[in-house]
Amino acid sequence: MKKLLLLAVLSLIVDSLSAQIKVNSSGYVGINKTSPSYNLDWFGTGCFGSTWGRLIFDSSGYSGVVTMHPADDWVGCLGRSDKRFNLLYVDHVIARDLEETSDERMKENIKPLDSSLDKIKQLRGVKYDLKGDYFKTNDLKLKAKLEKEGKNEIGFLAQELMKVFPEIVFLDTTSNLYSVSYTRLVPVLVEAVKEQQIQIDELKKQIENCCSYAASLKNGSLVEGSNDDAFKNKAQLYQNAPNPFSTQTTIRFEIPETVSNAQLYICNMTGTLLKNIVINQRGVGSVVINGSEFNAGMYLYSLVNDGKIIDTKQMLLTE
Repeated sequence: MKKLLLLAVLSLIVDSLSAQIKVNSSGYVGINKTSPSYNLDWFGTGCFGSTWGRLIFDSSGYSGVVTMHPADDWVGCLGRSDKRFNLLYVDHVIARDLEETSDERMKENIKPLDSSLDKIKQLRGVKYDLKGDYFKTNDLKLKAKLEKEGKNEIGFLAQELMKVFPEIVFLDTTSNLYSVSYTRLVPVLVEAVKEQQIQIDELKKQIENCCSYAASLKNGSLVEGSNDDAFKNKAQLYQNAPNPFSTQTTIRFEIPETVSNAQLYICNMTGTLLKNIVINQRGVGSVVINGSEFNAGMYLYSLVNDGKIIDTKQMLLTE
């Protein structure tokens, strides 16, 4: 009697399990699947547990889609430092912190980044909408939501970026789509800021030189030539010819024999001294200025005799 009862119980258990677990002729095992298509074809929620925690499959995550998560917060790890996944495809990442391995001991052939500012100036940031067919899903409600989220994105066009920084653009051969490592632009931006700061510091020096030049005029260490006609007849500065010029121009002057120190100063329009020509000639003389020494633009030139500015004139260098 007891044996019959045991057989009846076992029969009920087997019948119950067979309704939930199915093994087909190919050896595929189905859990809640009557026609399994994989070695293990599982329909419904699931849980893997151990002493260190549990890993759960359900639909409790974002928008009710299939979700894999640990049973408790701050528990679990995906991969290891010595057992890493090769590639991870995701559409959206939300994280408290992202780290990239960058240890010096991993690297060789280390070189500085050159002309970073010039390269950054070639980039074009754009605003764009992702095309609707990028979101491949049969869930029309989810597709509409994703398309809305894909509006007014900000970034670069990979094909344009590749012309300047091919090192940060990658082609996924499975989708034939280009991707961009935006974080790799950070070192370039840092070097570009440093280059720009050098330019700013140089402009500051030019402004300081201009202010110093103006202060010298004000305190009398350099004084404008006297308005006395007799003085003017003894020292003269003439307009350069030709003016404007593109290759060469000649500056004529008259310097009295009594002048000990005569110089011709050439400055840009901010007052920065670009060239200082010591003049040993006395009486009527001239100097030739080569256009190749300067960039196209407007310049000032002054005749200074024994610390006194005799006259200042303008000259125009064209391309």
